[in-house]
Amino acid sequence: MHRAGSAAAQAPAVVLVHGLGGAASTWSLLVPHLAADHRLHVLDLPGHGTAPPVAEASAMSPAALGERLHRLAAALAAEEGRRVHLVGHSLGGWVCLEAAAAPGAEEAVASVTAFTPAGLWASPRRRPPLLPTGQQFARLAGRLPVGLVTTAVGRTLALGATSTAPRRLPAEVVRGAVEAVAAAAGYAAADAGIGAASFTRAGDVRVPVTVVAGGRDRVLPPSFLVRSCAPPQTRWLEWARSGHVPVWDHPADCARVVREQVRSARAGDGPAA
Repeated sequence: MHRAGSAAAQAPAVVLVHGLGGAASTWSLLVPHLAADHRLHVLDLPGHGTAPPVAEASAMSPAALGERLHRLAAALAAEEGRRVHLVGHSLGGWVCLEAAAAPGAEEAVASVTAFTPAGLWASPRRRPPLLPTGQQFARLAGRLPVGLVTTAVGRTLALGATSTAPRRLPAEVVRGAVEAVAAAAGYAAADAGIGAASFTRAGDVRVPVTVVAGGRDRVLPPSFLVRSCAPPQTRWLEWARSGHVPVWDHPADCARVVREQVRSARAGDGPAA
């Protein structure tokens, strides 16, 4: 867990959870918009970024990761003296929903904001066995000549499936994303966990939820996401010009959504149990 920003001790606490193959660096364009007045806790999931992998593949399922996140949220809530807000992308969004569905989660979790979350489908979405994984593509890109990935063509090839404007992304974002996916030791186990399940505990989530779907998402197209699979109190937003990673395409708008969610949830916030 990485802490970002210099907000006051009483500022709202926000936990950021990246997606499959990502790392804490996924949020590098969003963090500057929130760091001044939010206490940010930016995670590396097991086997991603700087976090070591876990021994058992089953521990990388979204449900198991959700249990870990719930325990962390409870510890942070006790430390901060108030409930925390969970913000996740793709797999991270699913993990946040699982954490919020845990028994007694509303004592530690104040809200969930999920950008293009996985898991909101009626039945498991398994990847065709002959289709290369994102990690295989990333490792292939890593074999290209140094610097080619950050050219206009290289950015399009590397992140064209996840961003609507990859050529406008900073070089360090492109390079960091490719390196994170290629090096993620927990990628295969997490990928298998995503393909074997769906989020089935919508009725157990008691806190406010916002879901942002990308109208131009090529990884999880809008047709994949079933609104009825989300908690019934969910505020559902579809951004027509956003891809799979809204925090790359529209970081300021993502920050606005997080602020709105935090503001609406804080009205009923109280001391952590």
